[in-house]
Amino acid sequence: MTDITSENGSAKRPFGKSQLVEDLRQLGIKRGDLLHAKVSLRSMGWVEGGARTLLDALVEVLGPEGTLVSDAFIPMYPLPLTHEDAKKISDDNSPTYAGAFCAAMIQHPEMVRSRHPVQKGVAIGAMANDLMLSHSESSPAYEPLQRMALAGGKHLSIDRNVIGVGTTHVAQNLLDLQQKTSPLGINYLDDQGNIALFKINWVGGCAEGFPKFFPLYEKMGGIVARGNVGKADSVITDMKKTLEIELDKLEKDPAFFLCDNPGCIQCRLTWAFSTGKAPVVYLVRFMKSMRQKSPLALWRSVSNWFARRRST
Repeated sequence: MTDITSENGSAKRPFGKSQLVEDLRQLGIKRGDLLHAKVSLRSMGWVEGGARTLLDALVEVLGPEGTLVSDAFIPMYPLPLTHEDAKKISDDNSPTYAGAFCAAMIQHPEMVRSRHPVQKGVAIGAMANDLMLSHSESSPAYEPLQRMALAGGKHLSIDRNVIGVGTTHVAQNLLDLQQKTSPLGINYLDDQGNIALFKINWVGGCAEGFPKFFPLYEKMGGIVARGNVGKADSVITDMKKTLEIELDKLEKDPAFFLCDNPGCIQCRLTWAFSTGKAPVVYLVRFMKSMRQKSPLALWRSVSNWFARRRST
Protein backbone atom coordinates (compact mmCIF):
# COMPACT_ATOMS: atom_id res chain seq x y z
CA MET A 1 0.00 0.00 0.00
CA THR A 2 1.40 3.39 -0.99
CA ASP A 3 2.05 6.10 1.59
CA ILE A 4 1.99 9.82 0.94
CA THR A 5 3.50 12.58 3.04
CA SER A 6 1.31 15.33 4.46
CA GLU A 7 2.35 18.97 4.71
CA ASN A 8 3.67 18.46 8.25
CA GLY A 9 5.86 15.58 7.13
CA SER A 10 3.85 12.72 8.67
CA ALA A 11 2.96 9.69 6.58
CA LYS A 12 -0.67 9.28 5.49
CA ARG A 13 -1.99 5.92 4.38
CA PRO A 14 -5.01 5.39 2.17
CA PHE A 15 -7.95 3.24 3.15
CA GLY A 16 -7.61 -0.15 1.50
CA LYS A 17 -10.17 -2.89 0.98
CA SER A 18 -9.41 -4.75 4.23
CA GLN A 19 -9.91 -1.60 6.32
CA LEU A 20 -13.20 -0.83 4.55
CA VAL A 21 -14.42 -4.40 5.09
CA GLU A 22 -13.70 -3.99 8.81
CA ASP A 23 -15.45 -0.59 8.91
CA LEU A 24 -18.55 -1.93 7.16
CA ARG A 25 -18.81 -4.90 9.50
CA GLN A 26 -18.28 -2.69 12.53
CA LEU A 27 -21.10 -0.46 11.29
CA GLY A 28 -23.44 -3.45 11.25
CA ILE A 29 -23.63 -4.67 7.65
CA LYS A 30 -23.95 -8.45 7.61
CA ARG A 31 -23.60 -11.31 5.18
CA GLY A 32 -26.89 -11.83 3.35
CA ASP A 33 -28.18 -8.27 3.86
CA LEU A 34 -30.33 -6.56 1.25
CA LEU A 35 -28.64 -3.16 1.10
CA HIS A 36 -29.35 0.11 -0.73
CA ALA A 37 -26.33 2.42 -0.74
CA LYS A 38 -25.80 6.14 -1.31
CA VAL A 39 -22.15 7.13 -1.28
CA SER A 40 -20.10 10.31 -1.19
CA LEU A 41 -16.71 8.84 -2.09
CA ARG A 42 -14.98 12.17 -1.44
CA SER A 43 -16.17 12.20 2.16
CA MET A 44 -14.30 8.94 2.88
CA GLY A 45 -10.84 10.39 2.41
CA TRP A 46 -8.20 8.70 0.26
CA VAL A 47 -9.43 5.26 -0.82
CA GLU A 48 -6.80 3.25 -2.62
CA GLY A 49 -8.39 2.14 -5.89
CA GLY A 50 -11.32 4.54 -5.49
CA ALA A 51 -14.93 3.49 -5.99
CA ARG A 52 -14.08 -0.03 -7.15
CA THR A 53 -12.31 -0.78 -3.85
CA LEU A 54 -15.37 0.27 -1.84
CA LEU A 55 -17.60 -1.78 -4.15
CA ASP A 56 -15.41 -4.86 -3.73
CA ALA A 57 -15.50 -4.39 0.04
CA LEU A 58 -19.30 -4.18 0.11
CA VAL A 59 -19.69 -7.23 -2.13
CA GLU A 60 -17.34 -9.21 0.15
CA VAL A 61 -19.18 -8.21 3.32
CA LEU A 62 -22.61 -9.02 1.86
CA GLY A 63 -21.44 -12.33 0.37
CA PRO A 64 -23.21 -14.18 -2.46
CA GLU A 65 -26.40 -14.42 -0.37
CA GLY A 66 -26.62 -10.64 -0.06
CA THR A 67 -27.68 -7.97 -2.55
CA LEU A 68 -26.26 -4.50 -3.12
CA VAL A 69 -28.46 -1.88 -4.82
CA SER A 70 -27.81 1.71 -5.80
CA ASP A 71 -29.50 4.41 -7.86
CA ALA A 72 -28.14 4.80 -11.38
CA PHE A 73 -30.55 7.42 -12.71
CA ILE A 74 -29.99 9.14 -16.06
CA PRO A 75 -30.87 12.67 -17.22
CA MET A 76 -34.06 13.73 -18.97
CA TYR A 77 -34.48 16.61 -21.39
CA PRO A 78 -37.07 19.37 -21.92
CA LEU A 79 -40.02 18.50 -24.13
CA PRO A 80 -40.44 18.71 -27.01
CA LEU A 81 -37.02 17.14 -27.54
CA THR A 82 -34.53 19.01 -29.65
CA HIS A 83 -33.00 17.22 -32.62
CA GLU A 84 -29.84 16.56 -30.58
CA ASP A 85 -31.68 15.38 -27.47
CA ALA A 86 -33.88 13.07 -29.54
CA LYS A 87 -30.74 11.15 -30.55
CA LYS A 88 -29.94 10.30 -26.90
CA ILE A 89 -31.53 6.86 -26.55
CA SER A 90 -31.82 5.36 -23.05
CA ASP A 91 -30.41 1.85 -22.67
CA ASP A 92 -28.50 -0.33 -20.19
CA ASN A 93 -25.26 1.48 -20.98
CA SER A 94 -26.53 5.04 -20.48
CA PRO A 95 -24.17 6.88 -18.11
CA THR A 96 -25.51 7.91 -14.72
CA TYR A 97 -25.19 11.27 -13.02
CA ALA A 98 -25.34 9.60 -9.58
CA GLY A 99 -21.60 9.54 -8.90
CA ALA A 100 -18.46 7.43 -9.09
CA PHE A 101 -19.73 4.59 -6.92
CA CYS A 102 -22.79 4.00 -9.13
CA ALA A 103 -20.59 4.23 -12.22
CA ALA A 104 -18.35 1.52 -10.74
CA MET A 105 -21.39 -0.70 -10.10
CA ILE A 106 -22.48 -0.30 -13.74
CA GLN A 107 -19.03 -1.54 -14.83
CA HIS A 108 -19.13 -4.61 -12.56
CA PRO A 109 -19.37 -7.87 -14.55
CA GLU A 110 -22.18 -9.22 -12.35
CA MET A 111 -24.34 -6.09 -12.31
CA VAL A 112 -28.00 -6.07 -13.35
CA ARG A 113 -29.51 -2.73 -14.32
CA SER A 114 -33.22 -2.01 -14.29
CA ARG A 115 -35.15 -1.59 -17.54
CA HIS A 116 -36.81 1.69 -16.52
CA PRO A 117 -35.90 4.37 -19.10
CA VAL A 118 -34.83 6.96 -16.47
CA GLN A 119 -35.04 5.92 -12.80
CA LYS A 120 -32.67 3.06 -13.31
CA GLY A 121 -31.36 1.05 -10.41
CA VAL A 122 -28.32 -1.19 -10.49
CA ALA A 123 -27.85 -4.31 -8.37
CA ILE A 124 -25.33 -7.05 -7.65
CA GLY A 125 -26.14 -10.24 -5.79
CA ALA A 126 -28.80 -12.80 -5.02
CA MET A 127 -31.89 -10.63 -5.60
CA ALA A 128 -30.48 -8.52 -8.44
CA ASN A 129 -32.50 -10.10 -11.25
CA ASP A 130 -35.71 -10.15 -9.22
CA LEU A 131 -35.46 -6.46 -8.30
CA MET A 132 -34.16 -5.03 -11.55
CA LEU A 133 -35.54 -6.97 -14.52
CA SER A 134 -39.20 -6.35 -13.66
CA HIS A 135 -38.62 -2.58 -13.34
CA SER A 136 -39.68 -1.12 -16.69
CA GLU A 137 -41.34 1.92 -18.26
CA SER A 138 -44.72 0.76 -16.94
CA SER A 139 -43.49 0.41 -13.33
CA PRO A 140 -43.63 3.03 -10.58
CA ALA A 141 -40.38 4.99 -10.67
CA TYR A 142 -39.21 3.82 -7.24
CA GLU A 143 -40.68 0.30 -7.26
CA PRO A 144 -37.40 -1.55 -6.46
CA LEU A 145 -36.95 0.55 -3.31
CA GLN A 146 -40.52 -0.16 -2.22
CA ARG A 147 -39.93 -3.88 -2.69
CA MET A 148 -36.68 -3.65 -0.74
CA ALA A 149 -38.49 -1.96 2.15
CA LEU A 150 -41.13 -4.70 2.25
CA ALA A 151 -38.40 -7.36 2.14
CA GLY A 152 -36.55 -5.96 5.14
CA GLY A 153 -33.88 -4.03 3.30
CA LYS A 154 -31.40 -1.66 4.89
CA HIS A 155 -30.17 1.67 3.59
CA LEU A 156 -26.54 2.78 3.93
CA SER A 157 -25.55 6.45 3.66
CA ILE A 158 -21.80 6.97 3.53
CA ASP A 159 -21.56 10.62 4.60
CA ARG A 160 -24.56 11.75 6.60
CA ASN A 161 -24.87 14.77 4.32
CA VAL A 162 -25.94 12.46 1.48
CA ILE A 163 -29.62 13.27 1.01
CA GLY A 164 -32.29 10.61 1.42
CA VAL A 165 -32.67 7.13 2.90
CA GLY A 166 -34.19 5.45 -0.13
CA THR A 167 -37.86 5.53 0.87
CA THR A 168 -39.08 9.16 0.92
CA HIS A 169 -39.96 9.28 -2.78
CA VAL A 170 -41.71 5.92 -2.36
CA ALA A 171 -43.91 7.46 0.35
CA GLN A 172 -44.64 10.56 -1.76
CA ASN A 173 -45.79 8.47 -4.68
CA LEU A 174 -47.79 5.96 -2.62
CA LEU A 175 -49.70 8.91 -1.16
CA ASP A 176 -50.14 10.39 -4.65
CA LEU A 177 -48.84 13.80 -3.64
CA GLN A 178 -49.40 16.18 -6.53
CA GLN A 179 -46.67 18.42 -7.94
CA LYS A 180 -46.46 20.60 -11.04
CA THR A 181 -43.37 19.42 -12.91
CA SER A 182 -41.62 20.68 -16.01
CA PRO A 183 -42.31 18.52 -19.08
CA LEU A 184 -39.25 16.28 -19.35
CA GLY A 185 -38.55 13.03 -21.14
CA ILE A 186 -36.18 10.86 -23.10
CA ASN A 187 -36.33 8.42 -25.99
CA TYR A 188 -35.83 4.72 -25.26
CA LEU A 189 -36.11 1.36 -27.03
CA ASP A 190 -39.33 -0.51 -26.24
CA ASP A 191 -39.71 -4.29 -26.11
CA GLN A 192 -40.24 -4.41 -29.87
CA GLY A 193 -37.04 -2.46 -30.52
CA ASN A 194 -38.88 0.70 -31.54
CA ILE A 195 -37.90 4.16 -30.37
CA ALA A 196 -40.53 5.51 -27.96
CA LEU A 197 -40.78 8.63 -25.82
CA PHE A 198 -40.87 8.34 -22.04
CA LYS A 199 -42.26 11.31 -20.07
CA ILE A 200 -41.69 12.00 -16.38
CA ASN A 201 -44.55 10.62 -14.29
CA TRP A 202 -43.41 10.93 -10.66
CA VAL A 203 -42.80 13.67 -8.10
CA GLY A 204 -39.55 14.77 -6.53
CA GLY A 205 -38.73 17.25 -3.83
CA CYS A 206 -36.27 19.79 -2.51
CA ALA A 207 -33.15 18.24 -0.98
CA GLU A 208 -33.11 20.91 1.74
CA GLY A 209 -36.37 19.61 3.22
CA PHE A 210 -35.78 15.85 3.42
CA PRO A 211 -33.39 16.01 6.44
CA LYS A 212 -36.43 17.11 8.51
CA PHE A 213 -37.30 13.41 8.75
CA PHE A 214 -34.13 12.47 10.64
CA PRO A 215 -35.36 13.47 14.12
CA LEU A 216 -38.38 11.25 13.48
CA TYR A 217 -36.16 8.36 12.39
CA GLU A 218 -34.11 8.83 15.57
CA LYS A 219 -37.17 8.94 17.82
CA MET A 220 -39.11 6.10 16.22
CA GLY A 221 -36.43 3.48 15.56
CA GLY A 222 -35.67 4.08 11.89
CA ILE A 223 -31.92 4.39 12.48
CA VAL A 224 -30.17 1.05 12.97
CA ALA A 225 -26.56 2.13 13.45
CA ARG A 226 -24.09 5.00 13.15
CA GLY A 227 -20.34 4.83 12.60
CA ASN A 228 -17.60 5.53 10.11
CA VAL A 229 -16.61 4.11 6.75
CA GLY A 230 -13.19 5.50 6.03
CA LYS A 231 -13.36 9.06 7.33
CA ALA A 232 -17.07 9.45 6.51
CA ASP A 233 -19.79 9.62 9.15
CA SER A 234 -22.20 6.90 8.04
CA VAL A 235 -25.64 5.66 8.99
CA ILE A 236 -27.75 2.55 8.42
CA THR A 237 -31.54 2.84 8.38
CA ASP A 238 -34.32 0.26 8.33
CA MET A 239 -36.13 0.88 5.03
CA LYS A 240 -39.43 -0.62 6.17
CA LYS A 241 -39.40 1.53 9.29
CA THR A 242 -38.43 4.78 7.53
CA LEU A 243 -41.17 4.18 4.95
CA GLU A 244 -43.75 3.64 7.72
CA ILE A 245 -42.60 6.85 9.45
CA GLU A 246 -42.78 8.86 6.23
CA LEU A 247 -46.20 7.52 5.23
CA ASP A 248 -47.63 8.29 8.65
CA LYS A 249 -46.18 11.80 8.78
CA LEU A 250 -46.99 12.80 5.18
CA GLU A 251 -50.54 11.48 5.38
CA LYS A 252 -51.14 13.87 8.29
CA ASP A 253 -48.95 16.72 7.02
CA PRO A 254 -48.03 16.46 3.32
CA ALA A 255 -46.12 19.75 3.50
CA PHE A 256 -43.78 18.45 6.22
CA PHE A 257 -40.81 17.97 3.88
CA LEU A 258 -40.96 21.45 2.34
CA CYS A 259 -37.86 23.51 3.06
CA ASP A 260 -37.86 26.80 4.95
CA ASN A 261 -36.39 28.94 2.17
CA PRO A 262 -38.98 31.60 1.19
CA GLY A 263 -37.33 31.84 -2.23
CA CYS A 264 -37.51 28.12 -3.07
CA ILE A 265 -39.68 27.83 -6.18
CA GLN A 266 -40.14 24.08 -5.80
CA CYS A 267 -41.36 24.17 -2.19
CA ARG A 268 -43.28 27.45 -2.27
CA LEU A 269 -45.01 27.11 -5.67
CA THR A 270 -45.08 23.65 -7.26
CA TRP A 271 -46.98 21.39 -4.86
CA ALA A 272 -50.76 21.21 -4.55
CA PHE A 273 -50.27 22.16 -0.87
CA SER A 274 -47.68 24.92 -1.50
CA THR A 275 -48.77 28.21 0.03
CA GLY A 276 -46.23 30.60 -1.47
CA LYS A 277 -47.11 33.57 -3.68
CA ALA A 278 -45.17 33.90 -6.91
CA PRO A 279 -44.43 37.66 -6.59
CA VAL A 280 -43.01 37.14 -3.09
CA VAL A 281 -40.92 34.12 -4.10
CA TYR A 282 -39.42 35.86 -7.11
CA LEU A 283 -38.78 39.05 -5.13
CA VAL A 284 -36.87 37.04 -2.49
CA ARG A 285 -34.81 35.39 -5.21
CA PHE A 286 -34.10 38.75 -6.86
CA MET A 287 -33.00 40.33 -3.59
CA LYS A 288 -30.73 37.38 -2.82
CA SER A 289 -29.11 37.61 -6.24
CA MET A 290 -28.55 41.34 -5.70
CA ARG A 291 -26.86 40.73 -2.34
CA GLN A 292 -24.49 38.27 -3.96
CA LYS A 293 -23.35 40.74 -6.59
CA SER A 294 -20.38 43.07 -6.13
CA PRO A 295 -21.25 46.77 -5.74
CA LEU A 296 -20.14 47.42 -9.35
CA ALA A 297 -22.20 44.51 -10.71
CA LEU A 298 -25.19 45.64 -8.66
CA TRP A 299 -24.89 49.20 -10.00
CA ARG A 300 -24.74 47.83 -13.57
CA SER A 301 -27.81 45.64 -13.02
CA VAL A 302 -29.84 48.57 -11.68
CA SER A 303 -28.61 50.89 -14.47
CA ASN A 304 -29.52 48.31 -17.12
CA TRP A 305 -32.98 47.87 -15.57
CA PHE A 306 -33.63 51.64 -15.73
CA ALA A 307 -32.28 51.75 -19.31
CA ARG A 308 -34.69 49.00 -20.36
CA ARG A 309 -37.55 50.83 -18.66
CA ARG A 310 -36.75 54.06 -20.54
CA SER A 311 -36.63 52.24 -23.88
CA THR A 312 -40.12 50.73 -23.49
